Amino acid sequence: MNLRPDPSPDTSFEPSGDFAAAISDFRTAVHHIAERETSKPVPASWLIPARRRHKSAQRRIVLAWSLVAACAALLCIGTLPLLHQSKPVVDSPVAALPSNPSDDTALLEQVDNAISESVPSSLAPLADLDSWNSTTSTNELDSKSSLNKPEKKNVVR
Repeated sequence: MNLRPDPSPDTSFEPSGDFAAAISDFRTAVHHIAERETSKPVPASWLIPARRRHKSAQRRIVLAWSLVAACAALLCIGTLPLLHQSKPVVDSPVAALPSNPSDDTALLEQVDNAISESVPSSLAPLADLDSWNSTTSTNELDSKSSLNKPEKKNVVR
């Protein structure tokens, strides 16, 4: 079974007889009409309405995008007052300070008392650990500090 086409020209698909003459006449007529139409100058008036439609479509697109941009800008501007109102107003304690020097000393004593409080109960083991390290290892620190010092060597340059 040979599936390849025969390399010799096959004339079975070509029209014959009266049908061939009719097709030839039709082909000649189409070529004649095409030559006649291409020799005429083309009027430019048919292009004007197409250009108008194209320009109006472009204007509509530009108008639509500018409208979208304007709406977005108005939305952003409209939300700004809402953002500013959401911030809590805090009174500053600096304005409540007394101007009398005797009141200043009383205030400073209050601050000193607040700062000099003992260590909170959750941090008490750390305070004990720190005091233990500072009392027992004073001699060790002196020896360690001497170990950290660089040695001086006599080097001739």
